[in-house]
Amino acid sequence: MSLLRSIQEWRETLWKKQPKKKPRGKDEHYEEVIRYTTNRIRTSKYTILSFVPKNLFEQFRRAANIYFLGMAILQMLPTFGVKSPALTLLPICTVVVITALKDAFEDLERHKVDARYNSTPTHTLLGYNNTNHPQPVEKNKNKINAQESSFSHTTARGVFEPSLSRDVRVGDFILLRNGESLPADAVLLASAGASNICFVETKDLDGETNLKPRQGIEEYSSLQSGQACLDNCHFYLESGPPNPDLYAFEGTLVMLTKTLESWSETKKIPISTDNLLLRGHVIRNTPWVIAVVLFTGTDTKIMLNSGETPSKRSQIERQMNKEIILAFVVLFILSFVCAAMGGVMKLQDDKSGATSLYSRQTGSAAYVGFENFWASLIIFQNIIPISLYVSIEFVKTFQAYFIWNDREMWDESTGQPCIPKSWNLSDDLGQIEYVFSDKTGTLTQNVMEFRECSVGGRRYGNNGFQPESEGARGARLRLDPESTAPERPPELFDDYLQSMKTIFEPRYATQDPELLSFADPALFKDLEPSLDSRQPLVDFFTLLAICHTVVRKNDPKDSPIQVPAAAAIRETLREQGRKIQANFGIKKKAGQGKAFAALPLTKVDQTVETQLMYKAESPDEAALVTAARNCGFAFVGRQGNRATLDVLGESYEYEVIRVLAFTSTRKRMSVVVRRPAPWNDVVLYCKGADNVIIARLAPGQEEYSQQTQEDLDSFSNDGLRTLVLGWRVLDPKYFETWNESMEKAMTSTENRSEKVDQLQEEIEQDLILLGATGIEDKLQEGVPETIEDLRHAGMKIWVLTGDKLETAINIGYASNLLTKDMHIWTLRVEDVDSLDNLAAKLVPTDNLEDGEQEENALVLEGSALAKLFETDETRDKLLQVALLCKSVVCCRVSPLQKALVVEMVRKGRNAVTLAVGDGANDVSMIQAANVGVGIAGKEGVQASMASDYSIGQFRFLGQLLLVQGHWSYGRIAEMVLNFFFKNVFWVFPSLWYQIYSRFSGNIFYDYSFLQLYNIIFTLAPVIIMGCTDQDITAPCLRKYPQTYEVGIHRELYTKTRFCLYFLDGIWQSLVVFYCFFFLYEPHPSDHGSASMLQLSTGVAVSAIVLANLVPGFNTYYWTWIMFLGVGAELVINFAWIAVYGSFSSTTMYGIAPMLYSRGSFWLTGLLSVVFALIPRYTISFVRQWWYSDVISTVRQREYWERRSLKKSA
Repeated sequence: MSLLRSIQEWRETLWKKQPKKKPRGKDEHYEEVIRYTTNRIRTSKYTILSFVPKNLFEQFRRAANIYFLGMAILQMLPTFGVKSPALTLLPICTVVVITALKDAFEDLERHKVDARYNSTPTHTLLGYNNTNHPQPVEKNKNKINAQESSFSHTTARGVFEPSLSRDVRVGDFILLRNGESLPADAVLLASAGASNICFVETKDLDGETNLKPRQGIEEYSSLQSGQACLDNCHFYLESGPPNPDLYAFEGTLVMLTKTLESWSETKKIPISTDNLLLRGHVIRNTPWVIAVVLFTGTDTKIMLNSGETPSKRSQIERQMNKEIILAFVVLFILSFVCAAMGGVMKLQDDKSGATSLYSRQTGSAAYVGFENFWASLIIFQNIIPISLYVSIEFVKTFQAYFIWNDREMWDESTGQPCIPKSWNLSDDLGQIEYVFSDKTGTLTQNVMEFRECSVGGRRYGNNGFQPESEGARGARLRLDPESTAPERPPELFDDYLQSMKTIFEPRYATQDPELLSFADPALFKDLEPSLDSRQPLVDFFTLLAICHTVVRKNDPKDSPIQVPAAAAIRETLREQGRKIQANFGIKKKAGQGKAFAALPLTKVDQTVETQLMYKAESPDEAALVTAARNCGFAFVGRQGNRATLDVLGESYEYEVIRVLAFTSTRKRMSVVVRRPAPWNDVVLYCKGADNVIIARLAPGQEEYSQQTQEDLDSFSNDGLRTLVLGWRVLDPKYFETWNESMEKAMTSTENRSEKVDQLQEEIEQDLILLGATGIEDKLQEGVPETIEDLRHAGMKIWVLTGDKLETAINIGYASNLLTKDMHIWTLRVEDVDSLDNLAAKLVPTDNLEDGEQEENALVLEGSALAKLFETDETRDKLLQVALLCKSVVCCRVSPLQKALVVEMVRKGRNAVTLAVGDGANDVSMIQAANVGVGIAGKEGVQASMASDYSIGQFRFLGQLLLVQGHWSYGRIAEMVLNFFFKNVFWVFPSLWYQIYSRFSGNIFYDYSFLQLYNIIFTLAPVIIMGCTDQDITAPCLRKYPQTYEVGIHRELYTKTRFCLYFLDGIWQSLVVFYCFFFLYEPHPSDHGSASMLQLSTGVAVSAIVLANLVPGFNTYYWTWIMFLGVGAELVINFAWIAVYGSFSSTTMYGIAPMLYSRGSFWLTGLLSVVFALIPRYTISFVRQWWYSDVISTVRQREYWERRSLKKSA
């Protein structure tokens, strides 16, 4: 019998998620249980039946769609005399259908993802009654007997049968094999791996590719079959409610034993994340595992973390909504004026009795005015661009494709392009004023190299073996920009090898200088047995070799290390890129495990006898363990809680009793181990941040601590990441008492985390200082050049990092974030007591008053930031000071502080901000910014999954912003302005006509023109301009980044430009209308109504020609598709009149011969087009040549450079 909660007295509520529900039917035939969610995943929004009503509801939540639907209904009323329902409904139906098709396609992809995940194969145990789900039982039957009787009806007992993930339930036992993915969150019971450990790949959840160990329940390590589960598993699980934290779980497994007719508790076992297998984990390097399902469906952590990122709208979209409101105001003003004038005319007509002979208006003046108001809404409705939103979505889709297809942002190392995830923000990329960047993994490679260490007050590694670090280069350039880097001393490596072999014969340590980042012969000389410096070094490197969670991974024969070939790595990372593009955010094929096992391998490092390959959860740990191995202290492997170390050629086995894990709050990690002979004692090894460990040192080490602190400062000045190491020998009785308390705390059902933290804090005291380490994280390729380009473009760069202040400053100099010409202001926590004095210190008053433009840079610590965020007044003062600085560096900041800083600038400055990061700690910052950019680096893909754009390296940010961002901003701005222009231009001739028709409310244009103007006759040029226009070529944009400033100052889409386009539309409408009104001579045989039709058709034709030519005139970069678009629209315009006018049932019947045969039509049309364009051409000429802006200047420079190249060729 195997139950999650086996009998009535143990059936307690695991979490208070919902009230207990009873199944249908008679209550006495069912036991009362909690209703758990099914394991069926559904991320889609629609079904076949719900798509039409639900999608229509979603679309008509938009005010614009409701307006145009209302206009269509209004036009179909007989009062207004519209005789073509098809043309009436065509515009709104076109918009709705196109949007619906887009939504249907997106939801179809979601359905495919859902189907794939719900059909993932797994194996579940048959032959037992899972009492977590309703089961019919007989009346007055003993509970246990009912369960046992259920087995008799089962044909197969104790067998794991294939099943689909959607059928997995809470309480089921599941069997998984190597390469298979977890269908639900489950507790690991047994594993085929050594010491009941299995390894999982977690990249679908946290993006990390390193394998992580998971520990089975020791009491169930003997389980090897389904029958054993039925016979030996009697327990229930207690846990808290489902939560999205991937790194936190508290639960208790309560073992039961049967005595007579009752069950009793025998043991409580704490369950943590080390015992938890999550949905999305993939079993690796383990033949099989058995687990019991804990959470299913939407309760799983992967689903709780799959929420969408905050909804963001671009700046132009926000401004455009205001312009649409203005257009509505103009529409209602025009309609009201026409209604009022119509009423006035009716009053005048009523004074004359002759009016009844020619007027069909029989109502009162008020009624006529009321009727004219609605008729005018129909006449002027096109001032609101019905197709604007759909066109913008179409254009931004193409812009997203161009960004994705930009080869300049292709990352060769991962085989991944730039992946746009929020397609509606492309124009914001061209308006970024503030860039907020993480450092580690974003500016740097997140490839850690052990460079230096300090042990016993002596510094090792600062001998020039490796090229200078980025921080050291920054410090050198800071003092002397013309200085050169030092070279490696000759004979250093030979001396290193000779000194090493005098201490031990290397078996695991590499002797290849290309694979070494640390080589100091002084280290081995100080390891001589006769020297006092030996023991501190032994203790120091022993700590590095055992205080970690690193896993050894090597081939079965301990042959030289084998790693996947580059092509295979790229293919694996391309799969990650495809995942990021998916709507669900994660994708996996069922056979991926086998594909992974079949990756081609290539051998490296032939200088070792036995190569050890490590898999670590963080690159820091891998660097530390690798450095210890190369210094003769090799972590060979572990069996359960036994860790084997090779210390200078001798093998020792340590018992790891407790692991006190590293967290961002604790900022340290400890292990409690029992050392073998000759020590035979229990010790605690601890490593962590310098301020944390030094605060926990035992007294009497001031001199040693001072020397280590000086070395730490030197490491920081060189841009190295630092850790401090300490240890203590534990009294056996104290440790026994402490360990018992820890056991109770870990099984506590209340305040477990607080109790565990208190005990960890208690034991990590009175440490003996061993030394410190310095690890380098090199800058990525192209980072200094990119930051310099962004600064020249007018952007202000803020770096938000957890590093020490000195480290961040030197990295700032190395990356061109800080320059020697800048005035660096440093803000620490002790400087914030008097904020006014602080402001005076950072920015002198005379600078503020006189407006001097001296470049300042601000460097502040997280502790000072926390204090300044305490009140609105101090935060505003900080913002005022920070905005006067070209660069800002925030050190020792938490993820929450990063988000608060971004939000402070975004809201306080009303600026367009961009945040770029690569890790989970950057997600809040990325989501707080207007545009979030994630780098799919070694810290995982959490940042990429939460971002709006995903790139492979920081240097691609230059191409994304300076080129694609600039183009997108210019295209969208010009497209929206041209949309409004052509609609204003089209509407106002109808107003001029109303003046001469006594404000009768009659429609000026033929109804076909009115309905097809936006969706057919004038659509192509503005769309093509929005997709393909380039004011400046990409190489020139990178060469002259100053052109980007037009976006920072938002010069291309302003109220002024909108008004100018609006006025130009009114001007051109006047020219076209009155040219035909005064110059066109109708056909002599025409009657009055035909003359009126010729006038309106001539105006319509010329207006359509101009509406297509103006976007072409405003286009900088004419491609073949622009020629095709403009030409096609003009042909369609003239052909429509001929074809549509050939049907006798239409009002335009016979109009084509009347117009096309008249020379005055062609001459008047030509004159109207020329005169209408004269002001636009004149203003453009004067502005570009006499009052040129930065874009015109760069275009002229580019033109002359091309001419010079042609002449020189």
